[in-house]
Amino acid sequence: MATSYSLADIVQRNALSSTGGERVALTNEGASFTYRQLNDRSLRLANALLGLGVRKGDSVAVLMGNSHEWPEALFAISSIGAVCVPVNVLLNDREVEHVVRDSGAIAVIADKVAERALGGLSALPERLIRVGDFETPAGGTWHGYEDLLTRAAASVPDYRPDPSDKVMMYYTSGTTGLPKGAVHSQAGVLWNAYHQIGDVGLSRDNVYLLIPSLSWAAGFHDIMLALMWLGGRIAMVPTGGLTIDRVVSAIEKEGVTHVLLVPTLLKMLAATPGAFERLRRTRLKRIFTGGEFVPSSVIETVNSELPECRVIPIYGMSEFPLMMTILDADDSLRYPERTGKASSIVTLAVCRADGVIADRGEGEVVIRSPANMLGYHNRPDATAEAQADGWFRTGDTGVLDDQGFLTLTGRAKDMIISGGMNIYAREIEDVVHRVAGVRDVAVVGVPDPKWGEIPVAIVVTEDGVHPEATIQSACEQQLSSYKRPRITLLREEPLPRTPTGKVLKRLLRPWAEEQMKARQDSVKS
Repeated sequence: MATSYSLADIVQRNALSSTGGERVALTNEGASFTYRQLNDRSLRLANALLGLGVRKGDSVAVLMGNSHEWPEALFAISSIGAVCVPVNVLLNDREVEHVVRDSGAIAVIADKVAERALGGLSALPERLIRVGDFETPAGGTWHGYEDLLTRAAASVPDYRPDPSDKVMMYYTSGTTGLPKGAVHSQAGVLWNAYHQIGDVGLSRDNVYLLIPSLSWAAGFHDIMLALMWLGGRIAMVPTGGLTIDRVVSAIEKEGVTHVLLVPTLLKMLAATPGAFERLRRTRLKRIFTGGEFVPSSVIETVNSELPECRVIPIYGMSEFPLMMTILDADDSLRYPERTGKASSIVTLAVCRADGVIADRGEGEVVIRSPANMLGYHNRPDATAEAQADGWFRTGDTGVLDDQGFLTLTGRAKDMIISGGMNIYAREIEDVVHRVAGVRDVAVVGVPDPKWGEIPVAIVVTEDGVHPEATIQSACEQQLSSYKRPRITLLREEPLPRTPTGKVLKRLLRPWAEEQMKARQDSVKS
């Protein structure tokens, strides 16, 4: 049998090591698991799945909150050549049913977090595994997770996964409709993890606070698997009820050195009294952030308040890699407005308006990487479109400069064309976000009979007061006249977002049009 390396080897290499087996791999709500224990439980689950009839290429849907059972499930599924399908814990029952059906899942592993969504499904796969106690829907036979592990052997399965085997399927956030599954190979997942060790300077003595849901690509594939490869420790935060006080307390208690905070949490951190003072007394060295636009003012504030720590913006996608670009510690101080430089496994370019792929200039961001997805599950047309001419088309627009820095300017679909001029929403959003009292902002293009489109800023403020004059003044000082928002609208409700936190501008455009029409009607009357 040919030798190969698989996802499960990340935990097995430490479990079999004389110096790594007894190292703590995970801590979860007071419980801790060594690499040897984690490997033992993963192998038992792998053999239990084989006993239930799961085989190479079969999809297994996992609907769980963050817990030690989640990585056990991932390593078990991957070790038998099956495909792990993480199901976003924030999806509604209609969306969950779509993922389960579309992926062709023959088995489901679920805990209490999935109780509501499972109850709304019209049909369930034949093989059902219950983690913990919760009310399971009728119509299927559920197997207790711990019962399965108790009865199964902790032996290595006979099948040895090949690097080209499908191993994971992540469903995209679906900003334009129902999500589609991005399929990843064993090799792609390993490439995505291994490069992070050197690119962000990880060591086995680091402690990573896991906050993102493991049902999201950022859960396993930003830092976690890379650090586990070295034998580092993952401190897990259970799903739900997240506050800045809870995050800071966990960093203090666990001796955390690295954490990933989505931009919303980073903004909350910057606005929470006393948080920085507490963090300055901890071991925290790196705060990674990404997933959506991060205002440079927020990065500047955090870097200033935490002199022994640095914010590291990263840019990636569910299609992989999760770190296409990285803005390192020194550069985040000097150039907080930039997105970053290509990571070590990425060739970065832009597709200009004339269709030419270039190593500098402005256009759609395109990449090549051994970590790229294999394609979209059962979507050959979407796969061909995304991977045209041997490049992965991100759908994002940006500027690539002479120093190799990428600065994202927005989504290609979000480009505003006003009077024939291209306007990037992000540039306006960065200016407006710096205005005192503005909590959140999104800029959208609204149809206009004269200009074709005009930029409209939608703001959510701290006190519900509309700082329209202040915003107008800031834009006049910092933006060319054609880029300035023609109208600024105050929104009382939070901006609509996908389950992973991306602003749903397709919902904001019609809302803005309605608000503007109401204004016009009011003036006429």
